[in-house]
Amino acid sequence: MIQAVVGSGGKTTLIHRLASEARARGEKVLVTTTTHMKIEPDTLLTGEAGPILQALEERGYAMAGVQEGEKIRALPSQVYQEACAAADLVLVEADGSRGLPLKFPGEQEPVIPDNADEILVVCGLAGLGRPAREVCHRLDRVTACLGVSEDTFITPAHVQRLVTEGYLKPLRQQYPRKKVVLMPRADGSLYQRAVASLLALEQDVSVLEPAWFIPQPVLIICGAGHVGREVAALAAHLDFTIRVMDERADLVTPERFPTAHQLICDSYDHLKDHLEPGACYVVVTPNHHADYQCVSTILPTSYTYLGMIGSKGKVASTFQRLEEAGFDRQQIDTIFAPIGLPIGAVTPAEIAFSILAQIIQQKNQHHVGSADRSLLETREKGTLCIVIEKHGSVPRGVGSMMLVTPDQVLGTIGGGESEYRAICHAREHAGWDEKTYGLHYSAPGGLDMACGGQLKVLFLPV
Repeated sequence: MIQAVVGSGGKTTLIHRLASEARARGEKVLVTTTTHMKIEPDTLLTGEAGPILQALEERGYAMAGVQEGEKIRALPSQVYQEACAAADLVLVEADGSRGLPLKFPGEQEPVIPDNADEILVVCGLAGLGRPAREVCHRLDRVTACLGVSEDTFITPAHVQRLVTEGYLKPLRQQYPRKKVVLMPRADGSLYQRAVASLLALEQDVSVLEPAWFIPQPVLIICGAGHVGREVAALAAHLDFTIRVMDERADLVTPERFPTAHQLICDSYDHLKDHLEPGACYVVVTPNHHADYQCVSTILPTSYTYLGMIGSKGKVASTFQRLEEAGFDRQQIDTIFAPIGLPIGAVTPAEIAFSILAQIIQQKNQHHVGSADRSLLETREKGTLCIVIEKHGSVPRGVGSMMLVTPDQVLGTIGGGESEYRAICHAREHAGWDEKTYGLHYSAPGGLDMACGGQLKVLFLPV
């Protein structure tokens, strides 16, 4: 088997993985190039067949090429043919990308050996969400193919067009008898794994929305008193990453905040060192000065929510100080104060409930993801089931997802009979598919309750 590896963003890594797997099976493996490849510690720098054949016989492995500076170039044709004949698997790096995740090939690229059985097209997904000029080789060809500027941020649709127009179509036309396979390289995140799966299956990647894969924002609670403690306890049920900060060491303890992901005992003078872009901030400190310190530090930054506890008089006084400090009134009015929805809350637990309800109300105006963090952070393999369309009354919206493995289910697409049928289909089918389910629920006592809605579910191996 002779495989030519082309494209960008992980060719060498893929070659070494395939070589390692083949050697574990007892196969003899030759690694070489038709262009240029970096010299590695065990590379044979030779243009003769003898050393290569000896290495294949004795070690079952040879990485070889003619030295040219710090790289190797192609073996002489006759030597290459002799080495191929002695190997079970030949892996040929047949393209270059200068270490960048994406490219559009030049006129003479890639350089496919005539005896190749398969062409493996690699593309890296590390360029997603970054400007084309930072992540693309042959930038002028990339922008011409996509019809965009060099400052355009790369999307999955851009990646799909580049590999389709630059590699898949022309290679299949030029080499109709060779198998051409797309092999995207993901970083392990669920989003990139889902994109990679659609690319490899040559399905439309635009069906996915990046916002579906955004976790709940971080919740930073400034103040570890009674209200802060209740906010942290309640927020744990809502899948927030919880951080609690206070200057009082006796209050910032694991015993009082068992659900917090991070406890910070530090002066509010240092709050700027603990901020998180897009976070939700709950300011419930014990005094006016600390409140002002916190909101004046947070206000110039990017946040999803900023609320401050206090009476109307205390709030008015703090707002006046902020104006005197030079903050714009429109900016100040983004602070929710007095904090929480006006539900007549009295106890710390009731106040916490009103605060979290207000955070949810504000967050969900912009945040559409509903997947919990355990799903988004898992490295488990299985079938990802995503709601891509909904009609009528349904319990969960578009973008809801669950990962089905042989042993477990992470996440949910709404429960009931439709979810059960989707789980069964994912385990039985274990491949790409789309199915539509009418929602039907069984209530306690054996009563059937129909919502009257429908869900269209995408099944995606990841």
